[in-house]
Amino acid sequence: MQSRKASAARPGPAGAPDPDEDGTSRDSGDGVAPELLDYLFETPFSQRPSPAAVGRRVGTALVESRLAGMGDASVRVLLARKLCRLLPDLPPDDHDTVTTVALRALEQLTRDHVTHVRAALATAMKDIACAPPSVVRSLARDVERSVAEPILHYCAGLTDDDLLDIVATHPAGWALTAIAQRDRVSGPVSSAIVGTGDPEATGVLLDNNGAIIPEDTLEALVENSASRPRDWQERLARRPALPRRLVLRLADVVDASVLDLLLTRADVDVATAAEVAAVTRRRVDWVEERDATESPQRRALRLHSRDGLDETVLGDALSWNEVDFVRAALALRAVVHPTAVDDILASGDPRAVTALVWRAGYSMRCAMQVQARAAAIPPRAVLNARQGTAYPLSPAEMVRHLALYGVQ
Repeated sequence: MQSRKASAARPGPAGAPDPDEDGTSRDSGDGVAPELLDYLFETPFSQRPSPAAVGRRVGTALVESRLAGMGDASVRVLLARKLCRLLPDLPPDDHDTVTTVALRALEQLTRDHVTHVRAALATAMKDIACAPPSVVRSLARDVERSVAEPILHYCAGLTDDDLLDIVATHPAGWALTAIAQRDRVSGPVSSAIVGTGDPEATGVLLDNNGAIIPEDTLEALVENSASRPRDWQERLARRPALPRRLVLRLADVVDASVLDLLLTRADVDVATAAEVAAVTRRRVDWVEERDATESPQRRALRLHSRDGLDETVLGDALSWNEVDFVRAALALRAVVHPTAVDDILASGDPRAVTALVWRAGYSMRCAMQVQARAAAIPPRAVLNARQGTAYPLSPAEMVRHLALYGVQ
């Protein structure tokens, strides 16, 4: 923009358009008459004469000059930043003045073919409370991360409806994470992010104390936590205002180190702390009572003979990653040859593993733990419960999956 003053002194090129009827000349070098840029960016708004009288002049100069061809990219970056600084001073309702002009210019900049021009606009726009909705929506949906991310993370101009619409379009993971980092995330938006199944965005959401996560969504996260990495379990354990029943449910499925986090929560009452401590004690007893001379298979057989292979025992074994014991327990409870159990657990097939746990008489909650810990199925591939606790497959479907491994 440093050549604006000089360009006013140069004679216009041959064939340049005549001045407008109001005396405004158009400079074909950068597409905008210097005196109009001076009007926009150098005169304090409070000192400008009659915005309504000159709005049409400025609009004609800015819009018809076609910003995409106006100078080089650095000129358009400067224009974007200056327009953003101008926004708070513009009349909010007078659409026949500079407000309309600036809005049209900003909308055209959102379509600029140079990425860093759009990124500069987004960076300048992200903290402006009065940012035009049409502009922030366009920037928020930009395919380039450098453009969309600042708006998704910071811009208050995006409504919940805007955010829900963006989440519903299955954006890249970085876009979901940016939304999850906002200072305030509403319950519906939080549930929508969790519903995408994106582990990183969900983890960030759990760490965000400004995110409202509805209780039913938290419950689903707790139920699925057995199949998730420990750092996600730790985030749940630290989550403020976790209902007591979810604290206790979480204690049933997490590792011993996460149990310690639950015990340190400031909002855990004496009764809840006692129950969590009881789970911790039970897990420790499981290890300390183990006979070093007894194989995992023999221990499973001994407990089975006493009807002792219940879900609590299997959960304790899983928390210590005692996979050999779990294999033996599943074989005994499901009345399936150990070789078939090994084949199913080694298959990486979440449906077959789920069907095996179902046949053994355990819950879908247990099936998710077995998938993650005994079958080493990645979190994204784990077959989750339906409505928090129900098996997602019909009995006929599970029988069919078991038959593929010779289980009749």
